[in-house]
Amino acid sequence: MASISFRCDDRTVLAVLNRIARSFTPAGMRPIMKDIGEELSESTRRRFSTAAGPDGTPWPALKPGTVLARYRKMMGDIGKNNFKKDGRLSKRGKAAQTRIGAASQRPLIDTGELSRTIRYQVTDGGASVEIGSNRAFNEGKGVGAEVHQFGARNGHIPARPFLGLSAHDRTSVLDILQRFLAENLPS
Repeated sequence: MASISFRCDDRTVLAVLNRIARSFTPAGMRPIMKDIGEELSESTRRRFSTAAGPDGTPWPALKPGTVLARYRKMMGDIGKNNFKKDGRLSKRGKAAQTRIGAASQRPLIDTGELSRTIRYQVTDGGASVEIGSNRAFNEGKGVGAEVHQFGARNGHIPARPFLGLSAHDRTSVLDILQRFLAENLPS
């Protein structure tokens, strides 16, 4: 199974986590790591609808050939009259394209498979949490998560980072940690 991992290096988040770690065993930290995992998994899945990385940078647009291939796939049942002999869209095809809408032009949502594989796992006996995808390269369903995150080595597929800690994620994690501290530790 392929794996991509990121390490949180936010000083504020780490300081609060270290304070908690001094007072709890890894098993005692499991509930907070579960809450963080659920929050960050959901945040990661939302990136697919905004088509932007954790830092807010929009993902590179799909190449025209990719968009055309998606249209062909989507309109295949409608009939062959959607395309000219040279492969371009016919008048009828352009009308169908309008009906299909912009959804087929957004990166990383063709089948929705990648976003559906975003999961979290509490590790180290409860002391940490990992968020990622187990979608591996060449499993017959397209390219793997690592290619989309980092881009293809040959440059044919640009990086479209979906994993990582956004500013909103940082705030959410700090809120979870502060709530945990307030409920479990004396001030």
